[in-house]
Amino acid sequence: MLALKKPIIDACIRTSKKNGWSDAMGILRGTLFLESEPMSLDALAEKTGYSKTTVRSNMSYLENLGLARRVVGPVGKRHRYKQHRYALETDAEAMRPVVLSAARDELHSILQALNLIEKNLDANGAEAEKICEIIAKTRQFYEEMARIMELMSLYTLSELIEILERNKK
Repeated sequence: MLALKKPIIDACIRTSKKNGWSDAMGILRGTLFLESEPMSLDALAEKTGYSKTTVRSNMSYLENLGLARRVVGPVGKRHRYKQHRYALETDAEAMRPVVLSAARDELHSILQALNLIEKNLDANGAEAEKICEIIAKTRQFYEEMARIMELMSLYTLSELIEILERNKK
């Protein structure tokens, strides 16, 4: 099973690195792929070689990002104890707000930076004029992207797919 999961684990590690996250997050996320049932902290620690503390903190982070979800269920014959287990989030509608929020944050950050550059720009000279043109073009792009994110938030994924398929050229 590990050989089957290696490509997905490697892909998750690359994504983690790209986002500035730890390799552990990528490995844990990749480990959850192809699992039919949620995994306990103990099982994740055993499969990955990480301590339970590392697993717990990284899984909490993945949960906060909306990439994983915690499942609390009974353990043992008498079901007196409950155990936290983790699974990948596979509900696209549940992940959509997280993805849209991350995109909005990026857009907002860039637009703020453009405003700051514009504010601090000495408006005299050919170089300043060139920078103003670049800022205007860049601002237009990011404002259009912000509008797209806003429109995407108004519809479910099924509705968006239906609208786009209907209007496809």
